[in-house]
Amino acid sequence: MVRYVCRHCHRQIGQFEGAWSDPQLGLQDLTAAEQQEILEVRPPDTTVWVKTLCERCLPVPWMEELWYN
Repeated sequence: MVRYVCRHCHRQIGQFEGAWSDPQLGLQDLTAAEQQEILEVRPPDTTVWVKTLCERCLPVPWMEELWYN
């Protein structure tokens, strides 16, 4: 199972019932450094948490120079 959580406010955004390596997600295409930065496996299960930003925490209006989270 894959769960998406906001890395800023920790709100759960959604989940995917399949494996994190499912080609539809594209997570296996990330570099090892990127995977280490945004993916977290929480024992004892095999749930993978993807740390991203929710719509509340994204800077609005979108400004490239603010993209630091």
